[in-house]
Amino acid sequence: MASLKLRCALLVAFLQSGCVGTVAQKYWRDAGGHIVVAGPMLGPFDNLPTLAPRLCEAIRVMPGATVGNRREGQEYCGLIYQRNFEAAFFASYPSSISSPVQLPGGRKSCSVPSAVSDPDAYNISIYADFHSHPSVTTFSNEDLQAQRQRYYFRVMFNPLCEVYLYDFQERTVYRLMDGEFHPTKRVTDDIRGE
Repeated sequence: MASLKLRCALLVAFLQSGCVGTVAQKYWRDAGGHIVVAGPMLGPFDNLPTLAPRLCEAIRVMPGATVGNRREGQEYCGLIYQRNFEAAFFASYPSSISSPVQLPGGRKSCSVPSAVSDPDAYNISIYADFHSHPSVTTFSNEDLQAQRQRYYFRVMFNPLCEVYLYDFQERTVYRLMDGEFHPTKRVTDDIRGE
């Protein structure tokens, strides 16, 4: 009986360490509590309009990425970056760490990472953050608020792989159509929270 308990305990410890190890390799919190994501998951790509649809396809197969605002729904956040002073774009693995604050209507959220850990990069320049919505929606008002902007651009996509880009400086939302970003909305001061 003791041998069976020991084997069960070892099996549980092995499974837990395997799961933790896998997660820790893709995203984690550093000593300061900031979220770090591993990279690259995708890349290199010559431009953002080519990368963004591929990124959506990769994220939408992850657990909960397309089930809407139900309990099982999950939003994922990551970073789009350039490395070693080159023009090519890369996408990090996503994080599923979310804000402890519940959003109205059961909407989902995720916390934007602060850094990328890429073993092939001696220099990283973060171009944009990205996140998925598990429901067929566009940017939420929270997505467009100034206090949440860390990078010049924000990319969002939904389960249909409709891709949107928010240019924070131009206060404009664009939608990717036919391989190009087209303006769809101007963001006002009240939406930005300014």
